[in-house]
Amino acid sequence: MSGPRVQAGVSDDAAREAATDPRESIVLQAPAGSGKTTVLTQRMLRLLAEVDDPQEILAITFTRRAAAEMRERMYRALHGECGSGALGARLQALAAAVLERSAARGWRLQEDPARLRIQTIDAFNLTLANRLPLAARAGGPLALGERPAALYRLAARDTLLAAEANPALAADADLWFERLDNRWGNLEGLLAQMLAERAHWLPHVLGHAPEALAERVGTSLRRVAESTLGALLALLDAPLLAALSQLPGVGALSGEPGTLEAWQRLAAQVLTQKGQWRRQVTRRLGAEYADAAARAALQECIAALAALEPARERLNELAALPRLELAPDEASALAALSRLLQVAAAELEVRFALEGQVDYTRIAGAAQAALTEEGEPSDLALRLGVRLRHILVDEFQDTSAAQTELISGLTAGWEPGDGRTLFVVGDPMQSIYMFREAEVGCFLAVRDRGVGTLRLRPLQLRRNFRSVPPLIEWCNQIFAQLFPASDDLRSSAVRFTPSIPGHGEAPGQAPPVELRLFAAADRRAESEALLERIVALKKVEPDASIAVLVAARRHAEQLIAALHGRGIEAIGVQLVPLAEVPIVRDLVALARALCHLAERTAWLAVLRAPWCGVSLATLTRLSPRQDTLLPWEALHEPARLEACEPADRVRLERIRTVLGAALGR
Repeated sequence: MSGPRVQAGVSDDAAREAATDPRESIVLQAPAGSGKTTVLTQRMLRLLAEVDDPQEILAITFTRRAAAEMRERMYRALHGECGSGALGARLQALAAAVLERSAARGWRLQEDPARLRIQTIDAFNLTLANRLPLAARAGGPLALGERPAALYRLAARDTLLAAEANPALAADADLWFERLDNRWGNLEGLLAQMLAERAHWLPHVLGHAPEALAERVGTSLRRVAESTLGALLALLDAPLLAALSQLPGVGALSGEPGTLEAWQRLAAQVLTQKGQWRRQVTRRLGAEYADAAARAALQECIAALAALEPARERLNELAALPRLELAPDEASALAALSRLLQVAAAELEVRFALEGQVDYTRIAGAAQAALTEEGEPSDLALRLGVRLRHILVDEFQDTSAAQTELISGLTAGWEPGDGRTLFVVGDPMQSIYMFREAEVGCFLAVRDRGVGTLRLRPLQLRRNFRSVPPLIEWCNQIFAQLFPASDDLRSSAVRFTPSIPGHGEAPGQAPPVELRLFAAADRRAESEALLERIVALKKVEPDASIAVLVAARRHAEQLIAALHGRGIEAIGVQLVPLAEVPIVRDLVALARALCHLAERTAWLAVLRAPWCGVSLATLTRLSPRQDTLLPWEALHEPARLEACEPADRVRLERIRTVLGAALGR
């Protein structure tokens, strides 16, 4: 091993050990393949060996699959399935300590692993929300609806109908009708979409004057400008800043938001329309550049800025910023939207009550309400804070602002060194999509600022045990060019951290990755290239397992046919849409038949399905074309049944009884 790799490995081992320390609160950055679930398991085992009750530990995940994997890991460890090697021995020792503690305190964890609190964030939110007073929940336990989008649309429509009876609200609706081409559907769709994303705006609309929304937007724009200007000014020395300010048509430059227009004029002079450094300075830039000295000065400034690589990115950001002050009509539109949204939020609550269903956002809001009263921790929060001594959160890069507030509520009153700890683990580099309002900035904020008064020790894993060294090396080279150079909390930008091979060959050999581009319409050339590559790999490793990922089912059909033509076996995995799976088609036909007795095609499909399976001849006799009777009515006609084949009559009489019960007839 090389020196740097050894040092990185030692640091990685130290981070793994520190991450399981039951006395410290930790924020662990763990990239793909680094074994974060193993670290989670080890930490939970160490905590179980010290607490007085397993219920004092709460492990939160974001998906049922992750929760199931965590439970399985704990179950296997407690039943001696710890694997081999040094890691297996360590797990065995930790599990033995837990079992000793379990026996001493009568936990019976091996027989009753359900005592371990490993839950999804949604399940935990639902538990908290259902502890609210009955009146605050509008009656009955909260139930998660499967299709909240329909409720958003109904609430939006109710809002517009309410506007017709309210002159003040009608003016707001009319304003937005005009902005949306006077189309009812456009405004209804906008309100429905806003309701789906209300976790972002609801705290800033409810309980605030309508004008506050425009003020908040203006404040946010100024903060963005200040932040971007500050980042650019940090790159410039005083002489260069003075030279830029003296360029014709630019004006005074500083970090004040009021100088944004001057900076944008500068960006227009030094950058092309495509955002690249201007190579040629000509009179086309304006009359002020008719003078050779002015052109030379601009050339010198561009050369100086080009030497500061981040400067181009910052100038492009400044050039893209809107004006900092909203126009009067824009401010009026936001105030009108604020009033409409307040009504829409209320209408959605009514819909939730009528349907007896809520969505994830409503549950999360109710959970937060259960933990706070007038901005202070509620009695429930304080009780939970005392009872919960350790919280572990997996996949923390998928945390939303609301979920971070929930964790803050759970840890209210916690102090460093009081025996209570928070452990969060994730990989901000993997937070590439807004999963359920996830904001990677939450990870960065918790890492840098902590949660409430609680500060967490930042740790980082680097070793990747999942991939071979050449692939890791290739990814390091490519993604280092795609990620920003530094973290930026404001824009939720995360810098790339290279991984280190956890095993295998030494780095340096050619990466087993090849990129080839094909014209979008040239599917044949792409398939042939893939085919030749697969054939070549099979010659080297006849028993190798090779996977081909496709974007659409039709892309695979030609390749599979070509592989079969070469005598290479290939199977399609998850290529058949759910709607085309036979059992799904049969269930859809059954639902349509039960909902609409006149759906002749659906009824014939039901009678032909495996649960009935009558012959085509029987179907023809029972319900011929142009028949005046519905298939359901034909099932009750003795003459029709007598004309059917004897074996099929038994099937028809049976399904008639079953469907009659379903229809309540």
